[in-house]
Amino acid sequence: MPHYEKQLKAAFVRSAPTGRHTDGGGLYLYVSETGARRWVLRTTVRGKRRDFGLGSAMVVSLADAREIAHEYRVIAAKGGDPSRKIHQSRKRTMSFEAAATEYHKSNIKTSSRSGKHTDQWFTTLRKYAFPVIGDMSVDEIVVQDVLRILQPIWLEKHETARRVFQRMKVVFDWANVQGFRSAGNPVVAVKAALPRKKVKVKNFAAIPWDETPALMRELEMVQGIGALALRFTILTVLRSGAVRKATWNQFSTGFQTWTIPAENMKANEQFEVPLPLAATEILQELWDGRNEPTSLVFPSPSNPDKMLSENTMSKILKKFHPEATVHGMRSAYRDWAEIFAEASHQVKEAVLAHSNPNKVENAYLRTKYFDERESLMEVWGMWATGQDGTFDELVNRYRLDRLTVIASD
Repeated sequence: MPHYEKQLKAAFVRSAPTGRHTDGGGLYLYVSETGARRWVLRTTVRGKRRDFGLGSAMVVSLADAREIAHEYRVIAAKGGDPSRKIHQSRKRTMSFEAAATEYHKSNIKTSSRSGKHTDQWFTTLRKYAFPVIGDMSVDEIVVQDVLRILQPIWLEKHETARRVFQRMKVVFDWANVQGFRSAGNPVVAVKAALPRKKVKVKNFAAIPWDETPALMRELEMVQGIGALALRFTILTVLRSGAVRKATWNQFSTGFQTWTIPAENMKANEQFEVPLPLAATEILQELWDGRNEPTSLVFPSPSNPDKMLSENTMSKILKKFHPEATVHGMRSAYRDWAEIFAEASHQVKEAVLAHSNPNKVENAYLRTKYFDERESLMEVWGMWATGQDGTFDELVNRYRLDRLTVIASD
């Protein structure tokens, strides 16, 4: 058994400055800017480096942290996985701030393409939640504690409060799965105690256009055909019926275009859609080479021969935006295009397949603006999936990528 130099002292743990401090053998004390302290063990498990949170230093002493670290090292040295020990052994403790930090590191930073969203996700919790429950053990926090955070801002800063609500909820869910909390999620129950926010409901309520990238990142973490169909619908900005009725023979080789038959369109006219790369990647994920040409791309999870229900997508969307509708995502695109996109009004409308009273002119414009629609939809796809840049920068990036593909062919 190797000997690890024990560098930290109990007194230092209580007064250590912001940063990471090593005790040797992969055991570290992390001190955040708010003063919260937590233990982390970094060790190798089955050939891969892993980090294990051992709890808040306000709860777990230096001696206990060393004991737990030694226990985990022994498990790893024998070829086992300390994660199993976390779930099966005695309950571990972790502060809410430490839990939020771990969730942010493993789930938000790794999946987000936008540094701005990553920072904002953590900033809202640091500003509103940490001052109230940051140092509390996640297993000791109750509904009343969460209420103290949300009640003062629920009406005055409702959108901010809603985001704090959602972010705290996923942190407690994570803590429960990781074995740091055994009781139910206190955020779920708190809504019954909050006043109802009066919102002017519009037909096909849409989310704010600038929240689309954050929603898409959340959807990427949701498993199942419903989330994939919802992401595809948002990226193509078409009515969900056309998406749910889509079959493999409607797509070109390589999934660059989608030809929707007239019977699947509201205007009862065939419509050709240039697909953004992000939408193409979803089709590639679902395609296995053995799909029947006439089989549904997004079938019902319970019956592959049955069309996916719109309610399936709606339920997923409402988990993140309770007042939004799937159809309303078209409005989010249109608001974005009006503010962000440097394209003509006709092109912006053509993407939505809006009908022109003049049938001849309508068909002509859709054909004429195909290239413009292709560029606009690609920029929408890049922006919606979190890529930063102005309209011109994204267009140029798209065109450069497209030229590279053509050259390689």
